[in-house]
Amino acid sequence: MDNIGKHILETQNESFQIDQLLAQQSIYSNAKIFQSILIFITIPLPIILAFIIKSYPDLIDEKNWVFVLYLIVASFSEKVLQGFIDRFKKLAASIQEVFDSKVLIIEQNETLNIANVDNETIREYSKKPRKNVDKVKNVTNWYSLNIINLKTNIASILCQRTNIYYDFSIRKRYNWIMRILVFFTFLVLLIISLKHDVSLKIFLIEVVIPSIPVFMFAYKEINSNTESIDNLKHLKNLIEDNIGGLNINSTIENSLLRKIQDRIYANRNLSPLIPDCLYEMIRPKLEDEMNYSVKERVEKLTN
Repeated sequence: MDNIGKHILETQNESFQIDQLLAQQSIYSNAKIFQSILIFITIPLPIILAFIIKSYPDLIDEKNWVFVLYLIVASFSEKVLQGFIDRFKKLAASIQEVFDSKVLIIEQNETLNIANVDNETIREYSKKPRKNVDKVKNVTNWYSLNIINLKTNIASILCQRTNIYYDFSIRKRYNWIMRILVFFTFLVLLIISLKHDVSLKIFLIEVVIPSIPVFMFAYKEINSNTESIDNLKHLKNLIEDNIGGLNINSTIENSLLRKIQDRIYANRNLSPLIPDCLYEMIRPKLEDEMNYSVKERVEKLTN
């Protein structure tokens, strides 16, 4: 390949590659619908139940058992919904893996546990978003145009670094949001209970028990996310160590690119989903930082 940077920028905007990205985003959105249901069950629902019980005490006779029943239903729902979420995540991560392998010219790892994605699946999930101009625009020029003059596979590793930095930044923000949601949920339940004379028994039933699914969900999300952040930080440091001291004509070992890509796929497959609203909120800022970083790195390689 005479000019890998040019190849990446041209290939990423080919019709089928755009369809892959649209399908990947559509599948992730489906997974996030299930996650939204799960979040509703674990966070707003106990607050709503507590408010209804306190506001209309005659509506429910056995109110002490409502939260016990809620805990059972929430725990069961979490298992069922998580199964759908994990399947969608693997499918979307597999599409992204095929896209990256093709665009970044990285040899595919046949032993990698990716889902079998056929063209019919790509068509199924990309057909509707294809009609949305904004969605197509969002996946066009996926990687920075600043790599145009990078002729070697340094262009590929810089694109991998972009993926890592983007994911790393947004997951740090997501962890803070989860902590705030847990604190807010517990605080609201506590305030509702303290407005009435409550015994220790009522406090446990109406505050502690409804908070258990919230704490369990938040703990799982934050813990998984922290592992993902640590992994991304390691990959980022690995890339920095290997491109430090190189110039624009240097090359990267293909085996290293493949190892990094394996870790990126695993991270996508196992990490918690990030709500679309958070992506949309900070997308312009992250893209600006990403383009600036790539531009500075290319200039450093050139000098």
